[in-house]
Amino acid sequence: MKRILVTGASGFIGRNTLNLLVNKGYEVHAVSSRQFKSSNKNIYWHCIDLLDLLQIDALFRRVKPTYLLHLAWNITPEKYKKSNIHLKWVQVGIEILESFKKYNGKRAVFGGTCSEYDCKYGYLNEQLTPVKSNLLYGVCKASLHSIAESYCMKNDLSLAWARIFYVYGPHENPNRVIPYVINKLLKGEVAHCSHGRQIRDYLHVYDVASALVGLFESNVEGVVNIGSGNPIKLMDFFMEIGAKIGSQDLIHLEDIKTSPDEAHVILADINRLKNEIGWVPYYDMDKGLDETIEWWKKQIKY
Repeated sequence: MKRILVTGASGFIGRNTLNLLVNKGYEVHAVSSRQFKSSNKNIYWHCIDLLDLLQIDALFRRVKPTYLLHLAWNITPEKYKKSNIHLKWVQVGIEILESFKKYNGKRAVFGGTCSEYDCKYGYLNEQLTPVKSNLLYGVCKASLHSIAESYCMKNDLSLAWARIFYVYGPHENPNRVIPYVINKLLKGEVAHCSHGRQIRDYLHVYDVASALVGLFESNVEGVVNIGSGNPIKLMDFFMEIGAKIGSQDLIHLEDIKTSPDEAHVILADINRLKNEIGWVPYYDMDKGLDETIEWWKKQIKY
């Protein structure tokens, strides 16, 4: 059986990859800082703190994975734009890669971010758009990518780097904008929003996971954008949520100021994802929002 280690396995995206990988015939070793149990005999949970670098070598020595999906990173909404913790996660990524090689790993997919790009270009292409983030988070992700790419070339490891765009769906952090709007409207409260004219690229979390697994299963290397390729104004996203809940009047645009250097358009060129990997999404926006709203309804304690 193919053995894969997944970091960030209890996270928003990671948890959605696990059953997909099992269905592809993998023995999945799932890493989380929280205790988890699974009824699936092909998913083995490992509770460790990846920021304790000494635990990383012990983990890889124990598991000896042939494959690696590294998604773990601290992106708490309230902190990730200003936190210096990203520097430590670069160290974690380097240590993970070295341990992966040490115990005979072969192919890895790392989770990157669209924040690595110079987002003023709007339509972001893997080969053409410069990498120049104005966030420490994006700088650290891009730096790890550069290090990992050089290391893998030197050590004969296969590496794909997934630049993930905007994600929504069940289990998202409630402080992020889409669940914030959903929960406010479900509770009959005002959702204070920005002007909403920003154009973004959103993809349902299950489709992000399926794209990652598809990338992993392919022999594609290098940077691959993970997004929908479909532009949507945030105000239109908010109003669609409002229409489904029946509370569009509770969406107050212009209440939140935006940063003057915020990019107007952030949109993925997904030609590599479609043409080289053959990925197609399962969800459209209508179906994805219906499922997401229903999930949040079940979380609210009245």
